[in-house]
Order: sequence, then C-alpha cells, then structure tokens
Amino acid sequence: MSGFKINFKLQAPKKIKPFGKKPNYSLRWFGLTDGLLWIEVGAQTLYEYGEHAQKRFRLKQKYNDYYLARFAEDFSATFEHVSESVPQELYDSVELFDADVRRWSDRYAEQADDADNTDALSYDGFCELNEWRDARSFDSAHLVGGPRIGCFRLNDKIKIVWTSDAPLKRGISLWSSPVGCYEIEYAAFVAAADEFYAAFTAAMDRQIEIAVAVKPKKVKLDGAQIAREHATRRAEFSNALAYLRDGGKPATDWGKVNALYAALKHDLSKPRG
Repeated sequence: MSGFKINFKLQAPKKIKPFGKKPNYSLRWFGLTDGLLWIEVGAQTLYEYGEHAQKRFRLKQKYNDYYLARFAEDFSATFEHVSESVPQELYDSVELFDADVRRWSDRYAEQADDADNTDALSYDGFCELNEWRDARSFDSAHLVGGPRIGCFRLNDKIKIVWTSDAPLKRGISLWSSPVGCYEIEYAAFVAAADEFYAAFTAAMDRQIEIAVAVKPKKVKLDGAQIAREHATRRAEFSNALAYLRDGGKPATDWGKVNALYAALKHDLSKPRG
C-alpha cells in the first residue's frame, strides 16, 4: 500500500450534458470524460469537499465533479520535470516555499524593480525562482478554490504537497483536506500514476463503446473521430509516463535557483521599513 491512489468514476454517457446549443448539440472525447475524481494521500483525501461545504452548497457529490481529461492532462504535463530530482535543501523546504513566496510578494512585489530598492530581489528574479516549482505543479483553475498540487522528487522518494486558499466563514475550508504534505517512495508514485492512466484509458474504451452504441438523441457524436482522439491521448499519456520511468530532458540550474531563494530569504530576514 503506497498511501497514494487516484480514484475516479465516469458518468454514464446518457447522463452527460452535451456541449453547444439546440439544435447543435455535440459530444466528443473530452465530454465523455465527465466524472468524479478523488485522490487518497495517506489518511487524507484531495478533491473531497468538507461536510460544511457539502451542506452549505447542497452538493450532490462530495468529490470533484468535472471532466477527468483536465486532471489527466495537467498531471501528466508535469512528469518530465517531476522525474528530475531536486536538491536536498529545496526538498526539505518545499512545504515552506509557497509561504515564503507569498510573504516576499506582499512586502516587495510592487517595489522590486524600483531603482531605490537595490537590496531587494528583482521581480524578474522572483519570477524565475518560481519556475522550478511551477513546472512540477498543477492547479485546479476549473474549480472555485481548487487545490494546487506539486510533486517533488529527491532520488528514491517524493513529496506530494497541496494547498488551497478557499475558506468559508469562520475559516472553514471548502475541502476536507485544504493543505498538506505526504512523502512516499518514488517507485510507488510511478506505479500509482501507471495504475491510474491504465484504468482511465481502459474505462474510456468502454465509455466510447457505450456512447457509440446508445448515441444520445439529437446529439452529434462522431465515433470514428472520438476513437482517433482516444488513440492519440493514450499515446500522449504513455509518452508522459515514460518520463517518470526513464527521466526527462530538464537540466535545471539548481545553483541559480538556490542563489535566488537565498536572496529571497535574505529579504525576508530584514526588518520591515
């Protein structure tokens, strides 16, 4: 048991709302990925709405209810960089990195490029510093207050870090687990990713067969085109997974990243003037 598992459930094709307006309704591969998503990370669950949010918004489902294609694309887009090990210092600081970035932005962002403020990290340097983390992270912009999830490898282990700024009244979060960090073996992470994509593409095989067979009334559905896109997507996911197993091409300048982070922390250590 790795402590990391990506779960999903596809919506029945006949219940999926097609795109477009009457009389030009259509349903394609992306639309057929409509379904529920939730991720078990240790004892916590990502993409699960908290009890307060479920009651307040009268949610019919407690999990992320959206097109699974969005998660599948965003998650796999990080793999080439996730496969690259980060330095020990950054790995140890990854849970604090976002907080440091927010603190620096609050104090310096508006004056970082001011000629009279030569001691501060430049805003260009600040943006460059964030690149290493952004490349290994994906957000949930399709959701209100959706979590931002990052995966950071150090040799044979990896940290999964998530945060969501979506409080309701009295500081109660939308989510059952709004923030956290969990470490597992890198091999277990790769196996969990493999398992999800294998299950997802197999489920989409069946989904497409059903959709073509029942073909919703007054909805344009091109089975041949959907099958072609599915084959393309399967190949793209397979190529992305190869990065996790074999490594990608990134060769991050960690010396520069460490120097920029040191400059940021130096700024934060100075008294506010």
